[in-house]
Amino acid sequence: MRTTIWMLALLASATHAADIYVDRAGSDANPGSIGSPVQSITRGVALASAGDTVWLRAGTWRESVTVSKSGTAAAPLTIAAYPGETPMVKGSQIVGGWVTSGIPNVWVKTAWTIASQQVFIDSAPLQQIGVPSSFYAGTASPTDPTVMIAPVGAGLADVVAGSFFFDANAQKLYVRLADNGDPNTHLVEASTARRLMMLDGASWVVVRGIAFRHSCTSAFQAGGAAIELGNYCELDRCDIQWCDFAGVAMGYQRSGAQVIGCTISNNGDSGIGASSSYGFTVRGCTITGNNYRGFNTAWHAGGIKCVTKSYGTIENCTINGNKGQGVWFDYCDGGNPSLLRRCLISGNAAASGGGIMVEASKNVTIANNVIADNDRRGVYVAASDDVMVVLNTVTGTRTQNAIDVSGMPRAGKTLTNVTICSNLVSGNACQHDLMMVKENGTDIVGLHCDYNLFYRSTGSVALWWGLDGRGGWAGTTYPTVVAWKAAFAGSTHCLQADPLLVSGQALAANSPAIDAGCDAPGVTDDFGGNPRAGSNDIGALEYGTAPVRTSGSSDSSSSSSSSIPSASGFSGSAGPSSGAGSGSGCGIGSGLAIVGLALAFSLKNVLSWIAPRPKS
Repeated sequence: MRTTIWMLALLASATHAADIYVDRAGSDANPGSIGSPVQSITRGVALASAGDTVWLRAGTWRESVTVSKSGTAAAPLTIAAYPGETPMVKGSQIVGGWVTSGIPNVWVKTAWTIASQQVFIDSAPLQQIGVPSSFYAGTASPTDPTVMIAPVGAGLADVVAGSFFFDANAQKLYVRLADNGDPNTHLVEASTARRLMMLDGASWVVVRGIAFRHSCTSAFQAGGAAIELGNYCELDRCDIQWCDFAGVAMGYQRSGAQVIGCTISNNGDSGIGASSSYGFTVRGCTITGNNYRGFNTAWHAGGIKCVTKSYGTIENCTINGNKGQGVWFDYCDGGNPSLLRRCLISGNAAASGGGIMVEASKNVTIANNVIADNDRRGVYVAASDDVMVVLNTVTGTRTQNAIDVSGMPRAGKTLTNVTICSNLVSGNACQHDLMMVKENGTDIVGLHCDYNLFYRSTGSVALWWGLDGRGGWAGTTYPTVVAWKAAFAGSTHCLQADPLLVSGQALAANSPAIDAGCDAPGVTDDFGGNPRAGSNDIGALEYGTAPVRTSGSSDSSSSSSSSIPSASGFSGSAGPSSGAGSGSGCGIGSGLAIVGLALAFSLKNVLSWIAPRPKS
């Protein structure tokens, strides 16, 4: 009885969490009720405490929000879109008052003090002329000679139709519209904000259903992101597009950040960055069309890049059409496990990789992915240890290698314990279906390749095995799997056969890939989440799994991710009721029912079902 009373007290307090409302028509002098909302997000957050929800009504906020307070695991602080409405946060300002510059069709805004990285005309981006900022004027570092971005033009004389230039010395912003028109007759937005939302100093904060656009991060630093997450913070079904560098950072030296069901597309350099980010999760996201500004793909660009001992899970995502790596693990060498599974990774292009690159990293598993139509490489394992590439479908790779295990020598790094198993490598148009360097007994050991199926409709495959860079890359390309098996010990179960695919990489009933794969400890389902029972089928899809669409891109005009299903299986967002008896708040009847269930389930699970009743 005492336990029941304690649970009732906790449940009662949970249902009394506050709701704060933010409306563009409100005032920060207001209390934040639904009838008297505040105006700024910053003020709404200032009024909130752990367990509270800050509801944003429809509208556009040109505001940089820093959240320094925290929720708890049981009572996160939530910032959410009001149900059925799409609030948007922009890091740009509307610019008017343009005057002619004296150069035909070029207009100027004087007394402009910020090195705007983006200018949009009626939501369409202009090309930046010159080096983005002083942070990108040189190479990546004193020890890294990589040029971060090759600028387009150098100054005002290079401004052409559809471009802009910022003159820092004169404090002038110049634009020339694509149609040579007058910018005073258009919506002109120039980026000014370093970040859109900073959660680095907070923990247990959920941001749900909000659209984010435009940032000016590159004017203040090299790298960075429009949204920076903190410990155990979560982005849920948000839409982050057209930011100047990365859309989202998983938090430097932060743990447990999550990005769930979001669209993160068309950003200047990359979609998501993780630098010393620990135990992160990216699930059910659409990450497409990033690096529109053309940063050097050999330095930092693409869909997701994880660096400096970061580790986490990336699953159930579509990572498509990025101008850079689809997913890049770079010096994620702390030894904690990372998992990339059940993703469609297609149409990405980079100078070194393309689909997936594991570089100078450790303890990475790549499983059940469809890796299609990428440039240069499908999967590249370079100077890394303890890597498993299992049960993937790799197809349509262009130019270089479908699967590549090499990248040696590399100072201070080894290539050890790499397993390539049960992958379906078919229909590639690159130089090699497989490239593997030979073991040397010292820094290259423990390379395994078996149970893979290779096929080209021309009849011959291309399987390369040879020395690394210290041996001048001397090696042999084997045109058949039979010849490969005779040379490479331990590959006796590899196949060369038409996999008999039906539409979308699915297996036909008589495919030789069925039941021909190896056991993969810890891999219990396939690309579609269907169980792998008995012997595994080779490739990402077990027989009977629905076909996969391997191409597509984000809608560049989209401002909502409402069409993306929640990866957690929860559809829709819990929202405030507009009056008694409606909405998702708990009434006394449902509250008592939950108390009864608490006797059978953990209190944490029960609390997760409760949505706070708003106050009008």
